Amino acid sequence: MSALVEIAGKAIADYGFRQVVLYSPEDVVAQWGLSPEEAGVLRGAVLDELDKLPIPVEPEDVPAETERLAGVIDAALRSG
Repeated sequence: MSALVEIAGKAIADYGFRQVVLYSPEDVVAQWGLSPEEAGVLRGAVLDELDKLPIPVEPEDVPAETERLAGVIDAALRSG
């Protein structure tokens, strides 16, 4: 899970990286060595949530958004 949270946090803070995650998730899966379960969560819940974020996420909002997305990731992994 920590890799997914790290990816999400980086994508929240860095719009360029967010674009890579949104449009090339398979590259991110390969580069980060995600498990099949983690890859499914990235392609599903994480991409859905990243797509909803404002451009850019204000720096003061990054920690709260990262924490929120960590909760989404945790819930998705538990249900999956």
